[in-house]
Amino acid sequence: MIAFTPIYRGPLLVCSLVLAFASVSCKGGSDGALTLNVEVLHAYDDAPLNEMDLELEQRILQNGVLNGNYQWIGSATSDETGLASFQFERFNALDYQLNLLEADWFQRSEQINPDDFIETNEVSIVIHATPKGTVRIQLINAAPNDENDQISFRLLNSPGEYPTCSNDWDSYTGLNVNVERTCDIEADRYLPFRYTVFKNGETLETVDSIWVARGILTELVIPW
Repeated sequence: MIAFTPIYRGPLLVCSLVLAFASVSCKGGSDGALTLNVEVLHAYDDAPLNEMDLELEQRILQNGVLNGNYQWIGSATSDETGLASFQFERFNALDYQLNLLEADWFQRSEQINPDDFIETNEVSIVIHATPKGTVRIQLINAAPNDENDQISFRLLNSPGEYPTCSNDWDSYTGLNVNVERTCDIEADRYLPFRYTVFKNGETLETVDSIWVARGILTELVIPW
């Protein structure tokens, strides 16, 4: 004989299926709409950031099959206190992904486990935003002496979690050196660099820095 008895315990629904001497239990999460509260903070000093655009996505099971693509749930923008909120219906999500999509900031994604909503309808998280700038570096042999003229150049930035300018040494030799490269960099801070010039039997080494502002192109031109 099969007996099915629903038992309500607070926000959780516990169901028991008894068959002969064996039993199977299952638990469902809280019913109703879910809320995800997001606090957007500056990566450098944890200051709250206003008017930062966010989107929330989910991966779901459809007919028992994993849909590998994320599906859009909604968008939100942080207020003057750095807070934004998403309201959405519970679904058979495998995971949620929160994306920071604000222009002139590095894109960032945070994963949210649906299990976080098992015993509550409201979850709060923090996401940090890093300002992004662009730097164009140009090295020009402005006073050529002979074919042995050489410059070695490198940035002194500390590698971070984002793909930005390399800080490897670059060396160029010749009378007609005029090279440039452009790359993104963590902005609103000074970018230190070093270069060594070999010319006319002499060596000159220089260490300096340049301010890189968020959202603009910074030109670093070194005539040597």
